[in-house]
Amino acid sequence: MSVNKRDAAQAVRNWLQSEKLEGRDVEDQQAHLHMHVKYPPSKRGHLFNVVIPKNRDLILVYSVTRVDEGQQEEMKKYSDESPNDWKKWLHDSRLDLTRADLDWVLHVGEKVNEVPGPLQAFNLSRPIWLDGLTQNEFMHTMRRVWLTKLSLIHRIK
Repeated sequence: MSVNKRDAAQAVRNWLQSEKLEGRDVEDQQAHLHMHVKYPPSKRGHLFNVVIPKNRDLILVYSVTRVDEGQQEEMKKYSDESPNDWKKWLHDSRLDLTRADLDWVLHVGEKVNEVPGPLQAFNLSRPIWLDGLTQNEFMHTMRRVWLTKLSLIHRIK
């Protein structure tokens, strides 16, 4: 049995409110619902997108993170000094992300002498199809995206 998009949007709003999560609507012609949500609910919370696209029967939770210039410079220096270690770091990061049960994209700078450039940004997302949407599944998805993001941030540092 599938939940309709209007009911799903209202349920998500109710769950966010009950968990004391700040959310604000985003204008999006392609979505039935698009919200920016601060997660976890603290001063150091990060911005997450919660979207119910018009053309899909799912809700998508995702976060986009840019790597700051200083960290990119450190990565470039590391890749220059230890190209094989840098390739291994990227490979291991990709394996960890694959195990995280998320969809992901790493935006890596251009290759120089067959060595990938620094990590510039990364996107993490997880869909929940409406026929499986529950508060438990939604909140665990928010948490899973957050913990995976935090793990990658710590690997970068």
